[in-house]
Amino acid sequence: MATRIEVPALREEIWQEILPSGLACYVLPKPGFATRYASFSTRYGSCDQTFVDADGQLQRTPAGIAHFLEHKLFEEQDGNVAERFSALGAMSNAYTNYGATSYLFSTTERFEEALELLLHFVQQPYFTKENVQKEQGIIAEELRMYLDDPRSVVFQNLLAALYQHHPVRVEIGGTLESIQQIGPDELFLCHRAFYQPGNMVLMVAGDVDPAEVFGMAHSAVGKAGLPAVRRVYPEEPASVAEAMKRQRMAVGVPLIAIGFKDDPAPPSEALLREVTMEILLDVVFGSSSEIHRQLYEEGLIGQQFSSSYFSGDGYAASVLGGPTPEPDRLLARVEALLAETVERGLDPNDVERSRRRSLGEFVALFNAPEAVAHALSEYAMRGLDFIAVYDLLRQVTADDVSRRLQEHLAAPRRSVSIVESAG
Repeated sequence: MATRIEVPALREEIWQEILPSGLACYVLPKPGFATRYASFSTRYGSCDQTFVDADGQLQRTPAGIAHFLEHKLFEEQDGNVAERFSALGAMSNAYTNYGATSYLFSTTERFEEALELLLHFVQQPYFTKENVQKEQGIIAEELRMYLDDPRSVVFQNLLAALYQHHPVRVEIGGTLESIQQIGPDELFLCHRAFYQPGNMVLMVAGDVDPAEVFGMAHSAVGKAGLPAVRRVYPEEPASVAEAMKRQRMAVGVPLIAIGFKDDPAPPSEALLREVTMEILLDVVFGSSSEIHRQLYEEGLIGQQFSSSYFSGDGYAASVLGGPTPEPDRLLARVEALLAETVERGLDPNDVERSRRRSLGEFVALFNAPEAVAHALSEYAMRGLDFIAVYDLLRQVTADDVSRRLQEHLAAPRRSVSIVESAG
């Protein structure tokens, strides 16, 4: 039975149905919009390397296998799925992150055919020893590209400095060594474990009929799958692995990434944590903040300086940084200015301005169906209610944000990654 979720303040509605197979389906109707968007996602990302399968067996898989599997599902015995989407006039893509893998398309025509293709190809793996070996070479080149990209290196080194054991410290695509351990058997094992209807989410947005979408999904994914796997993560100490990582590369301007390790929030508090952290980082380090103004006037940062908070199963951290001509001086200034902010406390007016700005951005997101559908899917993958963000943004207080300042940034477990010129 489909459920209609009304959002009166936004004049929007979302239709939701959990199919008998266990597949969670969401539809955001946008009458009059020409482009229609769909994503088919599984709660399976790069961190899910160790798990107990439906047969109760502990499985340890190579780093990068979720990303490898994403690549391979586009290959069929008689061709490539991306070409079939193009023939329908649809633009297709896919991505893997730390906790999920998503396959998606957008189109202005032949939507039903494209949706049927999306629902079927993800469930029909085709792996052979030969095509897996070929893919190893392709992904190896992709990994080498990341190893030559200073922005990727500075961030990846930061995660390796922050985390001692959690697999978030490893590149999403794995390593040059780990991908050589991936074969058809490993890929079939992970597809069987994680590409089950009860572990997946379908999200559709645009000028579509929810009932028709649910009917198509039921026809394509009608049978219940295997029981959910149990993910196993190593115990992660509270302390960071290293305080500092430096690497020399061919860069014109050095790069710095500063990370503050956080305790992951319990599920009941995860959404409020994200809302308060978004506001906190904007108030303390955002483009309108006093710290940003001073660092910019001192010539230590430019427009690319940014901050963000990211979290998932067993990990959470704030990250800030960007290009800087003097990374060590910038680090010292950030530490000094942050200490002053912690001692002085936050101005409630600054918090209120940031809260209102975040609320406005949330509302504006609904004018872009693809963007809001992506956000809805991402939150659903993590068991979070994206629509609840609206009410939290209306209710969060300066005290909530100030509490996070003291808990998270006042006595930080901090790591720093710097990429310097090789010259």
